[in-house]
Amino acid sequence: MLEINKIYNIDCREGLRQLNASSCDLFITSPPYKNIDNFSENLMSDVFSQIYRILKPNSLFFLNFGHLTEDKFRPFRVCQLAIDAGLKLNDTITWIKNHYKPIQGTKRLNNLSEFIFLLYKENMPTLDRLAIGIPYIDISNAKRFNNGQNLKCRGNVWRINYKTINSQKEKPHPDRFPLELPELCIKLSGIKNNQIVVDPFSGSATTALAAKNLGKQYIAFETNFQYYELGNERLKL
Repeated sequence: MLEINKIYNIDCREGLRQLNASSCDLFITSPPYKNIDNFSENLMSDVFSQIYRILKPNSLFFLNFGHLTEDKFRPFRVCQLAIDAGLKLNDTITWIKNHYKPIQGTKRLNNLSEFIFLLYKENMPTLDRLAIGIPYIDISNAKRFNNGQNLKCRGNVWRINYKTINSQKEKPHPDRFPLELPELCIKLSGIKNNQIVVDPFSGSATTALAAKNLGKQYIAFETNFQYYELGNERLKL
């Protein structure tokens, strides 16, 4: 078993093989989804097989995957690869974001969303839905449906904004997702303090930082040395 609370600058396939079976409590990751970033279905299949082996029974895996202009069905094929590895699909969360790269021309719509596939191993655990709950628009509904508590299930459409940046220096990783995204996943999972969150494609360590902020343990893997160093710097702050 590897040390916890550490990012490893190695291929995640090598690292995951060093983790014991049924030893980790939650996986959250956003794998490479572009060909230029070395996406391949073989890579996805290898990683998902290891995730299934390592994940504890009745535990969750949140898989964030972006859109591709040239291959709109890729997210769903990748989700199917996770299912082929033994995981089960509970829901598809749509992440609505305020930042997108405008598409030039008139034959496509600007893309304002990504998918977060909510997968699990063996039996679906209980979700802590109100840990990420939102208030009712009409407060009278709180009395009608929730004994006066002004909090309801967020649902499977999440609006998570990127922070505004004023220069490229403020975004050293091109595909970094907002910190709120893994924080919502961790809270929804209901895992306890000191349980282990794993991110096989760490990038700039956003998942690890979310785990640290919420009192959880983490293990992360990142092959790019620049992003590995950036992640370690973020975790020191």
